Amino acid sequence: MTLIAGREIAWAARQYRDRVAFVWGERHVTFREANRRFNRMANALRGLGLCPGDRVAVLMSNGLASIEAGYGAAKAGLALVPLNGRHTLAEHAQIVRDAGASVLLAGPEFEELAGALAETEPALAHVIGEGWRHAGAPDYEALLAAASEAEPEVPVAPDDVFRISYTSGTTGLPKGVVATQRSYRARLHNFFAALEYRLGVEDAIAHVGPLNFATRNYLDPYYLRGARNVILSRFDPEELQAVAARERVTHLMLVPTMIIRLLDSLRPERYDLSGLTRINYGTAPMPVEALRRGIEAFGPIFRGHYGLTEASQPITVLYPFEHVLEGDAGEVARLASCGRPIAGLGLALLDAEGRRQAPGEVGELCIRVEGCVAGTYWNNPAATAETFRGGWLHTGDLARQDAEGYVYIVGRSKDMIITGGLNVYAREVEEALFRHPGISEAAVVGIPDPEWGESILAFFSPRAGALLNAEEVIRHCQALIASYKKPRRVEILPELPKNNNGKIDKRLLRQRFLDKSQGGAAGAERAVLARY
Repeated sequence: MTLIAGREIAWAARQYRDRVAFVWGERHVTFREANRRFNRMANALRGLGLCPGDRVAVLMSNGLASIEAGYGAAKAGLALVPLNGRHTLAEHAQIVRDAGASVLLAGPEFEELAGALAETEPALAHVIGEGWRHAGAPDYEALLAAASEAEPEVPVAPDDVFRISYTSGTTGLPKGVVATQRSYRARLHNFFAALEYRLGVEDAIAHVGPLNFATRNYLDPYYLRGARNVILSRFDPEELQAVAARERVTHLMLVPTMIIRLLDSLRPERYDLSGLTRINYGTAPMPVEALRRGIEAFGPIFRGHYGLTEASQPITVLYPFEHVLEGDAGEVARLASCGRPIAGLGLALLDAEGRRQAPGEVGELCIRVEGCVAGTYWNNPAATAETFRGGWLHTGDLARQDAEGYVYIVGRSKDMIITGGLNVYAREVEEALFRHPGISEAAVVGIPDPEWGESILAFFSPRAGALLNAEEVIRHCQALIASYKKPRRVEILPELPKNNNGKIDKRLLRQRFLDKSQGGAAGAERAVLARY
């Protein structure tokens, strides 16, 4: 079967024409205007000698150019390789080399880094800079100006590579997750099949996360439904409120830390956010107390979901009507879940021997390899064999499922803490911490302990104006969870470090603590040791 690359993008341009597709600052770009730029990008990339399946690396921050690069590559039948702006030169070089990318599109803030990368990786035949030129090559605008606006109409096969998304590398070297033309279309099908809310030309979604990563899960469906995609350069709670009020934004996609910061910064007397009808959240566990605060502030418009790089959101959904603040114990408890599996996707909790766990028992969350689920890592057969086995994607997430099918993530398999021979799941300790009124962010990790094997280390940051006493926080936890589960050590930081998607970086927190302990440095952070 033959497909036409990016046919959905061209269809949307014909369907919605002069309606606004993208908002970037003061600029409002229509579907037809955007599509002409996408065509120029696609034809320009083909003019460089690229063929379907060839890899194009993109190192750009949020903006119209990053969208043009992605949609242009799609219409040319090329495989997009998004690069993380926070990575070092060595990390970028490793990914570009592994992917075999021959073209790099880079934003203005990455001129120096892209130039160094070109010197490191001679296989990069073309480096195109936005607002700058590399070694005689045309800059971004010159490249597009010389290309045709005609529809490329490039034929591709269902199993051609559409995208290679590299994991963050928190458990080792980054791995390239392969999405094909077929799995990309299956992802769109899953998104729309799970959709319970109105989505059309009257709607607008504000994007504050990196468009090259999780946020893009919402960019494409909203574009295809004729909604406006409002692009912000980064997450700033004050700016988000101002833009959402001005552009009459109806939907958001936020990670939990963003929701917490937004709630702490709400200014209803200045910004009218009454147009919001959905706040989607995911990518990390959502603290129940923060969810309660959100529902009290915005009403029953929250929608939770679960997914990962290897299986794009949504894999499970907790719909707004399932966010019950007052009801029976079972209904209220579901606030801690990520919902139930979507239709047509296999999900199971398996033990180490591959046996399904009974309701209430913890197992590894596994997803049947079908549809939108990736089945391979690029150029990495060993990692593929380890993760995709027996027809299942082994996510590494530990979870339990109740009798009604609701899934509760309790932590990563590598994050389970065994202290004194007893299993402690980080999520349970973090939920206890979040119930303290003075805590804004929290993360729990296990650290080596000569007596207990591992002990529990909690990091948290205070809310504005809160004066936290570490010993009091430990006593607070002990009143809510068993004594062996309470943090043995507590560290208070002004803000917890995040990765590019806005999730708290536990690996960095753990490593910072270990480096400080080994170096004997006192550090600026405050710490206290609890006794069992």
